[in-house]
Amino acid sequence: MPYCQSADRSSEHRESADRRPPDCQRYTSAFGGRQPSAHATLPDWLRESERYDPPTDRSSFIERNLAHIGDVLVQVGAALPLDRSPLDRALAAVTPSLRLVGVLAAIVCVNLTRNMLFSYVMLAVALVALAVRPARLIVAILAPTLAVCAFSLVVALPSVLVGQTGAPVRLVVRAFVAVSLVITLAQTVPWNRLIGGLRGLGVPDSVVYVCDVTIQFIDVLGRSMMQLLDALRLRSVGRDARKLKSAGRLLGALFLRANTQARQMAEAMACRGFDGRYRVRRERWLTWPNTVYALGVAAMVALAVYLG
Repeated sequence: MPYCQSADRSSEHRESADRRPPDCQRYTSAFGGRQPSAHATLPDWLRESERYDPPTDRSSFIERNLAHIGDVLVQVGAALPLDRSPLDRALAAVTPSLRLVGVLAAIVCVNLTRNMLFSYVMLAVALVALAVRPARLIVAILAPTLAVCAFSLVVALPSVLVGQTGAPVRLVVRAFVAVSLVITLAQTVPWNRLIGGLRGLGVPDSVVYVCDVTIQFIDVLGRSMMQLLDALRLRSVGRDARKLKSAGRLLGALFLRANTQARQMAEAMACRGFDGRYRVRRERWLTWPNTVYALGVAAMVALAVYLG
C-alpha cells in the first residue's frame, strides 16, 4: 500500500511538471533541472562599476545668452515702476503723440545745430532729468547709452589724425542726448500707449502694425529662446566641441517656431475681428500738461534756431 501511494505521488509530480508553462521549463532546465537558490551570485560583468565622470566644459555661451535675453525680457512689454519719480509722473499726463513729437524735435535740433553750446545745454538737461529718476531707471538708460557713446567715440577717433579734434566730442555728446531721450521714452511709456501715439500722429496702419507685432514678438521670441537654451543646457553632458553647430541648430529651431507662432497669431487676430486698421481713442490735446510740454518744445526749437 505505501508503495502504491508513492508511485501515485511521483506520477502526480510528473503530470504537474508537464503542465508547467514552457518558459518555466526552460528556466528550470537552465539550472540543471533545479530551482535557483536564493543565494545565487551575480556574474562578474554585472558587478563591474560603470561610473562615468564627464569632463568639465565651459557654458559661457549659454549663460551669456540667457542673461542677455533675461535683461531684454525685463525691459520689453512693460514700463518700469514710476512711483519714485515725480518727473515721470508729471510726464505721464502728457499725450504720447506730443511726447513723440518732442523727442523727435530734440534729436533733429541737436544734430542740425552747428553751435556746440546748444548741444551742451541739451546734455545738461538730459543729465538733470536723469539724476531725478530712480536708480533702476538710471541703470536701464545709461547701459545702452554709454555703449552707443563708446562706439561713436571709436568711429570718430580717426578724425583727430586729420585735425578734427572736436569731432569725437561733438559726436559723443549728440549720441548721448539722442539715445538717452529715446530710451527714456521707451522705458517710461508702455508700448500700447506708444502704438496709440503713433496712430494719433497719422502714421499709416501698416507701419503701426509692423511696430506693434515687432514689440510683441520680441517678448515671444525671447521666451522661446530661453526655453531652447534651457533644454540645450539640460541635455549637454561633458565637453561639446561643436558649440557653433549646436547654436546653428538652436537658431534653426527658433526660426521654425517663430514662423509657426506668427501664423497662429495672424489667424487669432483675424478670428477676433482685426481687419488691419488701428482704432485708438482720441485724446484731448488742450490740457495743462500738454500746453506746458509744448511750450518747452517750442522754447527748445527757438534756442536752436537762435544759436544756429
